[in-house]
Amino acid sequence: MRFLAALVLLVGCGSEAAAPPTAAEPVAEGPVEAPAPEPPADWVDVDASTIASSLRDHPGRYLLVNVWSTWCEPCVEEMPELIETARGYEGRGLALVLVSTDPPTNRDAAHALLARLGAPMPSWFKVGSDDAFIRAVHEDWSGGLPATLLLDEQRRVVQFWEEPVSAEMLRAPIESLLNGGTG
Repeated sequence: MRFLAALVLLVGCGSEAAAPPTAAEPVAEGPVEAPAPEPPADWVDVDASTIASSLRDHPGRYLLVNVWSTWCEPCVEEMPELIETARGYEGRGLALVLVSTDPPTNRDAAHALLARLGAPMPSWFKVGSDDAFIRAVHEDWSGGLPATLLLDEQRRVVQFWEEPVSAEMLRAPIESLLNGGTG
């Protein structure tokens, strides 16, 4: 019986089984994660601790910030009109910041969509905790997508939309802000 149990163990291990670690080979504690790949030059990684400073440091006088994802159909549907609307106000100081919330495995798909639509680059990519990021972006944001914010020169929120936006919805708040109003 012992012979049969030993034979089952040997067959179960197979010849491909790794040898136990020697004294020179440290045993890893827990799973080993691969280092995150560096973002491409036309992506800026942002998280809850860097989103505010990244927005402050953006060279645009006013910002239209859109948080989106490739898996969010309304996000993808609104994107062409959002880009076109923002582009129409570039000469008056409005810049568009697009923040993808896609998982890292979808970074290439997000980049391909933005490139196809002629979106401004660099674009931003959310990394880190969703909950902390949501709280850092806007106190009233539930985390639903799409989310769009219009920011003044001091990066105060002038208007916040947690729904798909259109040129018609954006026009009055942007015009008011650019004409010295508060949105």
